[in-house]
Amino acid sequence: MLPVYPLQIPPEERAVVVPPGGSAVLNCPFSATYSLNLTNLIINWQHGETVVHSFYLGKDQLGRQGQIYKERTCLFMEEVLKGNAALSLNNVQPYHRGEYTCNVQNLMGQTKKSIQLIVAAPYGEPQMAVHYTCNYVVVTLSSSQGFPEPTVSWKHPDGRNVTTTELDTEGFYRVQSNLTLSLNTTQTVVVEMRLEILLQSFIKEITLHPLQGMTWPVDQVHCYPVDWFP
Repeated sequence: MLPVYPLQIPPEERAVVVPPGGSAVLNCPFSATYSLNLTNLIINWQHGETVVHSFYLGKDQLGRQGQIYKERTCLFMEEVLKGNAALSLNNVQPYHRGEYTCNVQNLMGQTKKSIQLIVAAPYGEPQMAVHYTCNYVVVTLSSSQGFPEPTVSWKHPDGRNVTTTELDTEGFYRVQSNLTLSLNTTQTVVVEMRLEILLQSFIKEITLHPLQGMTWPVDQVHCYPVDWFP
């Protein structure tokens, strides 16, 4: 009888981060041997109560697969033969996030693993702009290409701030936050934008000076509403 050598089990992951529209690989190491027989192997991936991907009797079995996973999943058979029931999930969307469970059964026993899928993308460096109106100053922070929505905090007690977000066609957010304030003296404004799920944080600081002593011809003065600025 030939000796049976156990395969080296790949390291276990607890979470995978993928941007909207991206592809994720969820690893599931299990006990296997070099003489692994696929006909005796059962692999079942689930997201809650929803079947994501099933494999048994030596082939994929997708009859009970959840609708939101149709034509999005596959197993890496070269990884399966090495003792890793790795699942590929393509075109990931926000509704795919959450905990995935992998259940593997073979002649060496049963293995159950869980892995968290996080749908997120870091934001680009925020840009700052300043607009002077007749009576107010509007400070604007803007950024894009991130997911999910961030939090924006202005460190200024007297100003009024409004933050808006908009999804682009690729599923990423554009963010704009305006702080409107009266400016009679030189002031320093600090703003922080955070994406908590990725521990991403930007802190911006800008010093504003009142436009004292400056005059314009009447036909060059334009008084826009403070929420006019794009």
